[in-house]
Amino acid sequence: MTTEPLISAAGLGGLMARLEQGVCGSAQRSRPADWKFRDRNAMASLWPAAAFAALADIRDVPWETTDQPGQVIAGLSAAFRATPALLATVLYAPATVLVRLLTSGAARGAAGGAVSVDAWIALCWTAEGAWDAIVQGLPVDAGYGAGDTDLLRPLAARLRFLVLSEPMRWRGQVAGAWWAWEPDEIFGASGVLDRTLGERSWGLLVSRCQESRRLWQRCLDEYQSHPLVAQARPAELEQELNALVFSGQVRRAPLILSVRPLAEQAGPTAADKNVADEVAERHLLPRFDLAGVLALAVYDDARRGRTGRQAIAALAALAGLATVTCAALLEVRPAAVLAAVCYALIGVGVMAYGTAWAAPWLLRLPAAAAVGIIALVSILPGGWLSTASPPSGGLAVLALAAASCGYLLVQARNHGLVGWSLGRAVAVAAIGAAHALMVSLLGLVVVAPAFIADGSSLTELWRHPGYRHAGVVLALATVWCLAVGVFSQILWDDRPITAALAHLSWRSGR
Repeated sequence: MTTEPLISAAGLGGLMARLEQGVCGSAQRSRPADWKFRDRNAMASLWPAAAFAALADIRDVPWETTDQPGQVIAGLSAAFRATPALLATVLYAPATVLVRLLTSGAARGAAGGAVSVDAWIALCWTAEGAWDAIVQGLPVDAGYGAGDTDLLRPLAARLRFLVLSEPMRWRGQVAGAWWAWEPDEIFGASGVLDRTLGERSWGLLVSRCQESRRLWQRCLDEYQSHPLVAQARPAELEQELNALVFSGQVRRAPLILSVRPLAEQAGPTAADKNVADEVAERHLLPRFDLAGVLALAVYDDARRGRTGRQAIAALAALAGLATVTCAALLEVRPAAVLAAVCYALIGVGVMAYGTAWAAPWLLRLPAAAAVGIIALVSILPGGWLSTASPPSGGLAVLALAAASCGYLLVQARNHGLVGWSLGRAVAVAAIGAAHALMVSLLGLVVVAPAFIADGSSLTELWRHPGYRHAGVVLALATVWCLAVGVFSQILWDDRPITAALAHLSWRSGR
């Protein structure tokens, strides 16, 4: 029988997609050419279907034994340690296992949403059994290779996290959610899922989910050390990062692993915020993924807080766009005022909402550009202020702009971006150019006249600007500050230009 209606009706389509995407693809590319045949054979002849008979008792009150799930998990672990082909199928092709569990549930005559609930609980036990087998170590005398335990550990950690976290992605969505087909009051705070690991085991389930996320995050942080993860394509790796941090395919809200009942909304825990901050710093920002960073920056579990974050961000962005527009029209003094307003709004947002909100603004760029304008003011060429011979710097503008964009493209490529994703480097260059323009406006219009010997001439230049003189000066200053901002990254080679404007982190080493 077809499984598509079961998956779509049950709401497990998202889980199926996450199991099949990401690192799963890279892992399957390392398998023998006949891996699909091997998996079908393993599911047909080796799958321990009898181990899931306990699913028929999970809704009984009381249970026959309080540790029934623990016994099932222990039995599955023993089966996996004794049968390499079965464990390979579970870890390399987990979607195949989910299909088998859905179809077997329907064959038993389970009603409606019970099919998906039973399938998810069975897959939980399977993932826990596979992880337990890895933790115990895979025996060589059963046919495993000497390095199989370390090789398969990331796949087991990934499967465990994706399965255990699935209900959390449906938090607050009681209407139509696959886990909410029975009233909560019958089985506890989170429905029948409260019995997944034993009587009233919701807290234990959430604890193991949080543990599995930490373990899988560590594997992704060290992905170049794990052969099956290191060969993942950039897009596949980013799919795993999205699943680690965000609740759904569309990056609107972070994944929240809270012990509160699933029917209730819950704010991010300290662990949720820590994971989001670390993934943004270690993965999203180095990959120039500003869209993902922005989604985390403007999220707040309270509507009022979310509105405040979004409003200040929107106002700052509008002030920045207005600055660029005024500068392009050579309305220099209003542009300088708008630049000051933009940075004032950014400052208010940072003070109010902290590091996460500051991350998308790439504040290392204006900080380094400020160094560039200080150097420029100190060596300001006299020809720039001469009305008789205005500067001609068209080639210099092109050369500095091209060098800056080229450097960012190379850095993006070295961080694993390919194809259209390299366009993120252009977005970073555009943000850097906007920062450089605003810093140049504040430096040349507000600061420089007070420090240079011929400050009155510079003031007069901005009073009656023209494109052949004031426009060229502003363009040269902008690309100069952009180049200084971009190439100053070599001073902190261990951190990308997109890194947060911070120097200390109080975290344990890994």
